Amino acid sequence: MPPMALRTTARMAPFSPGQSPPPVRTPMRFIETAPLGRTAGGTCHGGPSDSTLAPSCARHGGGGRGGGSMRTRGSALIVALAAILVSAPAAASPIGHQLSQARADREAKLVRLAQLRGQLHALSVRYSVLERQAGRASLRLVEATREVQEARVAAAAAQALLDRHARTVYEVGPSGVIEALLSAETFADVAAANEYSARVLGADAGALQAMESATAVLAVKQAAAARVRQRLVPKQNALASILGQMRSAVTEAVRLAERARRAVSSLEAQQAAIASASQREVGRDLVVGGAVGADQSKLLALLGPTGGRTCEIPEGLRDTGKSFSGLATWYGWEFAGQGTASGAIFDPRLFTAANRWLPFGSFVRVRSGGKCAIVLINDRGPFGDAHRVLDLSMAAASYLGVGVSAVRADVLVPVGGIPA
Repeated sequence: MPPMALRTTARMAPFSPGQSPPPVRTPMRFIETAPLGRTAGGTCHGGPSDSTLAPSCARHGGGGRGGGSMRTRGSALIVALAAILVSAPAAASPIGHQLSQARADREAKLVRLAQLRGQLHALSVRYSVLERQAGRASLRLVEATREVQEARVAAAAAQALLDRHARTVYEVGPSGVIEALLSAETFADVAAANEYSARVLGADAGALQAMESATAVLAVKQAAAARVRQRLVPKQNALASILGQMRSAVTEAVRLAERARRAVSSLEAQQAAIASASQREVGRDLVVGGAVGADQSKLLALLGPTGGRTCEIPEGLRDTGKSFSGLATWYGWEFAGQGTASGAIFDPRLFTAANRWLPFGSFVRVRSGGKCAIVLINDRGPFGDAHRVLDLSMAAASYLGVGVSAVRADVLVPVGGIPA
């Protein structure tokens, strides 16, 4: 078998089996079919070299030059390559570690962000339920406070009546009764004097009894109002606590979203909702403090026996001939007990509405789907969308069957004019 020509990354002399190869560091061996060198055409075998790490044909020269010089250069090249390959991962390792750490940190932020969004959703659901409960409790407190005010007026009137009778009895006195009896000329005069005295004393007893009864009623109403207030205050405290948790969660979520380069528009909307809820709680604080709002009972009485559930104009209202169209929305128990722009307390069970331009004390006949509802304008809104023209109370919207719906409204006013 003839000697086999071998090549490594450095030039090597041919050798036969049994011979030792030249002293180079563990070269990679490839079977070579021709000597490495320049051809007559001036190109390296296998095509032009495109690697800056490989020795060029020009540096190695043409023909079959080999020997110690070539082996030394090849060995040096192998050592240089090995040094580069060994040192490169070590130099790149800190960067790769930092990149991996940054990615892991970003993923952790996204996971925490998802947790915060879930937490915000759960808190929002709890807040919504509790706010509706607080709205109902607020209206019960308003009603109880009004009953206390009425009982206080009745007790004051009974006390005034008792005071008048006491003055009368004092002015008549025992001497007055005796004098009337002594001055009587007939038995009829004596009977009249006795009857007068009995009536004076009896009326005094009746006035005393009325005053005691009114005072007892006042005490009962005050106790009832206190119980309603005691049930409302814990709900307010719970709402304030949930709002605080939501603010903290939104603040952290916004910070994480900005660091993770995620959109924060939904979180900004959540912040706006929290601010709106905080404003509603301020209104509920006034109710707890005893506010009952402006009296709109006379205006609501103009809706007639149907309470506004009709297309017929009630006797106390007249059509102005003006109308408008647009979208109607509604608001419910979460706003119950809050003050409206007119000063009245919002009650979602009443047929009322908010509008941006109609005067308070005017009415509109809202038409939708073949049904009509007549509502009192007592608030301002809706805002943020020019196409929305009415914010109906929950009762009116439920009767009409509207959510965000197109409606037509006819403007009505009291026959005697809108009260100042």
